[in-house]
Order: sequence, then C-alpha cells, then structure tokens
Amino acid sequence: MMYNKGLFADWLPKPAQLVLVLVFLLPILVVNGVYTGNIGYMSGSLGMPNSWLVFANYAGVVGMGVSMPVIFRYKLAFYTKYLMLRTFLVLALLSFIIGTTDSVGVIVICTFFIGFFKMFALIEVIMPVMMMISPKGDRAQFYGIFYPAAIIIPQVVGYLATRVGFFSFWENMHFYMAIIMLFCALLTVVFMHNLRYDKKVPLKGVDWWGLFLYTTIFIAIAYFVSFAKQLNYFRSENIVLAAVVIVVGIIFYAIHQRKVPMPFVDFRTLKNYNVIHGIMMLFMLGFFLAGSSLQSKITQGILGYSTVLDNSFNLWMIPGIALGSVFSLKWLTKNKSLKIYILTGFTAFLVYYVLMYFLVSPNLSYELLILPNILRGFGMAVLFIGVWLYALSNLSMDATLGVAAVLIITRTMLGPAIWSLAFNYIDSIWNLEVMTNFAGKLDASAFSQQGAMSLYKNLNLDALMISTKRIYGLLVLLGGAVLIYVSFLNLEGLGKRKLVLLRKRLKGQSVKGYKREVESENEEEVKTEATAASGTAV
Repeated sequence: MMYNKGLFADWLPKPAQLVLVLVFLLPILVVNGVYTGNIGYMSGSLGMPNSWLVFANYAGVVGMGVSMPVIFRYKLAFYTKYLMLRTFLVLALLSFIIGTTDSVGVIVICTFFIGFFKMFALIEVIMPVMMMISPKGDRAQFYGIFYPAAIIIPQVVGYLATRVGFFSFWENMHFYMAIIMLFCALLTVVFMHNLRYDKKVPLKGVDWWGLFLYTTIFIAIAYFVSFAKQLNYFRSENIVLAAVVIVVGIIFYAIHQRKVPMPFVDFRTLKNYNVIHGIMMLFMLGFFLAGSSLQSKITQGILGYSTVLDNSFNLWMIPGIALGSVFSLKWLTKNKSLKIYILTGFTAFLVYYVLMYFLVSPNLSYELLILPNILRGFGMAVLFIGVWLYALSNLSMDATLGVAAVLIITRTMLGPAIWSLAFNYIDSIWNLEVMTNFAGKLDASAFSQQGAMSLYKNLNLDALMISTKRIYGLLVLLGGAVLIYVSFLNLEGLGKRKLVLLRKRLKGQSVKGYKREVESENEEEVKTEATAASGTAV
C-alpha cells in the first residue's frame, strides 16, 4: 500500500497544486451557517429573535470544537479524496438547506454540522499551506503569516456577506457558498489522488458517549448565554433547565472519563500550567472581543449608520492585523520574551478602549474610528498567535487535540458570550438608572404628546451614550487588571527546559536531546496541523 501525504495526483504540476490549495483554503475558512453581519436581516426575514441566530452561530463554534478530538481518526480511517469530496458535498448541502428553510431548529443543526465538517477539510490543507509559507519548516514564520491571513479573510467575506444581505437577500450568500463548495468537490474528483495519508486506523476507538456528553454540555452553555437576557435569566424554566443540563452533564462526564482508557477529551490535561493560564488569557480576551460590539451601539444606535457602513470598520482592522503579522515575525523568530509579546497584544486592546471612552459622542465622525480599529486588529492578531502557541506548547499529541477542542470554544464562544451577557446586564441597569434620573427632573405637563415623544428620543440617545461610556470605563479598569495578571505569570512554563522547548518549536528547530522521549515525526506533524487548524477556527 502506497501513502501520499499531499493532496493532489503526481501528474499535476506543482504551480497548479499551489493554486488549488489556495482555491480550497479560502472557502473552507469562511463557510458558515450564520454570517454575523446578516443576523439582523435573517431575524427580520424569518420572524425570529436574534437570540436564535446567535445560538446557531455558537452551535457552529461547538461543532468545530467537537471535531478536533476525532479529526485525525477520520483522517487516518479514510482516503484523502474520499474525505475531502464528501466534506465539500456535505457543506454544500447544509448551506443550501439553510438558504431555503424557515425553521430555526434546522438552521441551528445545520450550522453545528457546518462547523463540525469544515474542520475536516481545513486540516487537510494546513500542511501544504505550511510548506508554501515556510518551506524550511520555520513555525514562527508560518504562524506569523497564516494566522493573520486566516483572520483577514473572514473579515473581508463577512463584509461582503453583509452587502449581499443589504442589497439583495441574505439567502443568496448561502447559495453562493453552496455553489463554491460544489465547485471544490468537482476539483477534488479531478485532481486529488486516491491514496491514504498513512496507515489505516479504525474508528472503533472513538469515545462516542464522551462526544455526546461533551456536545450536550457546550450546546446547553450556548443556549444559556444566548437566551439568558431575553428570557429574564433564572426566572425562565428553559434557562434553569439549561443550567441543570450543564451541571449534570459535567458530573456525568467526570465519572465517564474515569471509566474509559481514552476519553473524548481528558480534562485532566487541563491541569497543565500552560493550559490553565492559556485558557484564562483566552477567557479574558473574550471580554475585549465582547466589548467590541459596543462600537456598533455607537455607530448604529447613536450615529445611525447602516449595517454595511458599520461592518466596514472590520476592514480597517486589516492594516492592524498586517502590522501584527510583521511584529510577530520579527519578535518570535528572535527569541524575545513571550510575556512582553502577549502584553503588547493586550495593551493594544486596552488603548483601543481608552480611545473609545473619549470618543463617545453624537458628533463622532467615521474617520476618528479608523485608528482604534487598527489597534483592535493588531491586538487580535498578536493574541490569537501568542496565547494559542503558549497554551498548546509541551503537550502530547492526544492532549493537544483535546485541549484545542476546549480552547476553540473558550476563545470563540465562552469568553465573548459570557462577558457580553454580563455587559448587557450592567448596561440595562445603567441605562434604566440614567433614564430614571432624567425623568425625575422633567415636568410632564410642560410638554405636548408630540413634544414628549421627540424628547424621549433625545433622552434615550443620551442614556445610551452615558451607559456605553461607563462600560468603556469599566473595560479600561478590567484591561488594567489583565495586564497586571499577565505580568505576574511565568509564561515560559515551570522551568528552563520548557522555555528552551517552546523557543525551539517556534523556530521550527529540532528538540532532540532536550526531551527524555523524542516524539515521532508523524506526531509532530499532527500537533502542527492541530495547532494551526484550531487556531484559525474563527
């Protein structure tokens, strides 16, 4: 039996292979069940609250996390062509279903499976892309270029999706993606080889019961954070039920993982020093990401910008992401302090919020928001690279897959969602407080009904500005606390050995002689692919 770790048939010229890798990569990175810029259009068209679509979006994140522990089992169980072809066909079918259904349950389920299956295609193209970016295997160079590119591409496509929804119908974006997926499937049939990646490994070792429990726990969390505010928190039976499912699910999973030799995700690996503080930093990154939605309250709620114009600010993050890429390449390849590197990313976000605190105004111009969004893009690029590499360093292959599953959900769902829920709760209290203070100083008999309604609009805008400014101030204080926390961390791990290993891996150098047990070449490839694929799952 012959094996081929590439993607394409040998008769295809190398330049054509490189082009096809990019043709596959771009749609894989951006395909989704819910394009966030279109949530408002979908909500209005389908007659459902935004919470359902937020829940569907988070379900897609859970799907990406759930796929990580089993992804290499599938990679080794099937031929590469078989796996890629069926993945593209499934993604095309799910995108088409979302574009034609009016059932919220169908959208949630399809979005979950889009997140699950897109990772199977992404993991296949990671290694060829790494060889294109860094032929010598310099991982710092690869991560410094690939991660920012993987952030930029969804930002651009997200803006285009918003334009499609604004100028035509939101369903068209899903039809376009279905057509693109079918085109990729056709290219797969014609150009990909029919050989295995490596020796066949059966699927019978997968912990399916653990997968079910893991999925149930995080879907319940996604429901909780999506609907808690709308359903008035614990006054709702559904929210109480979701909380019970979360607690009971965690207990059952803890018992279950003690009874199986290879649990779906071994939570005992989360005791690793790097993993503990990596998860904490990603969770704290969540409140920086969640706070970014406050900008839309200003641009749409106060300034009256359209969704298209509001989403155009995401494009101004691209210069910042590019700067973050250059900074990462210069910093990581020169063995400079990882702590300073990560602190720089958090500082960029903190400066963004300081600027936004002083910019809250009904007379704010578009141009004044450009620099803050460049800083936001820089901070995102640096932290997505730095925290991810730190958290997954010095782990075994199996541990890397399990921890990556937790990190994906923490960074993209848990952190932003929980902090957003907290900020919305605080904002509603402060907004009501401000409106009450205004109302207490007005004489209702002095205004006609028409005058009162006009005055109410102005008072509502004032209350919105005051409460938003207060939250920005709170974010600045929290950001300062994060900087203090990171400053006291030992980001190089528990000793000199881990520092040497981390630096050597970032530079793509051999770690032979620095470890008592040298990992096999295949395990190193698996860890590299898992780290890169999970880090770009945005």
